[in-house]
Amino acid sequence: MTSLIHSFLAVLLFATPSLAEDGGEAALHDSTCSISVKKSDLFSRGTTLRVEGAQGAHDAVALDGDVVVRAGATVKDVVAMRGNVTVEAGARVLGKVVALGGDVHVAESAILEGEVSALGGRVHAAPGATLRGEKNELSLQVNGKDPVQLFMGQLFSGKAFAHCKLRVTQE
Repeated sequence: MTSLIHSFLAVLLFATPSLAEDGGEAALHDSTCSISVKKSDLFSRGTTLRVEGAQGAHDAVALDGDVVVRAGATVKDVVAMRGNVTVEAGARVLGKVVALGGDVHVAESAILEGEVSALGGRVHAAPGATLRGEKNELSLQVNGKDPVQLFMGQLFSGKAFAHCKLRVTQE
């Protein structure tokens, strides 16, 4: 997951001048976008993904939507791309929590064992929430716009990569 974040930041840094000049209308060409999910993963696109209390999952991933980890649920890693992550009271995340182009909200008595990152957003932890890992936030303003949010919007609207078709495969 850390290498994913580092790769995303590298692409973002190279794209930022173009995004600033044309308001986010820059296009990167000849790219392939592929996401692989395991059978034990939960995945959604364009809707809110809710991990219920009795439901266990390896990873929970939402593209263009939010992830809500409900009370009593335990999940390994949580990622929302162009969405927010909410970890409710009594929920537990064993690995990492990442919001790309959104915020992370952690309720009182929620437990996050790994690092929590919001790129293009903020981490909001209620008093009494347990964050055992590192807390990372990156929110920039270039010409009054957040390049991470612009990039994520371009990526999932199909405008950032002229030859990119998002493909989700199950392993």
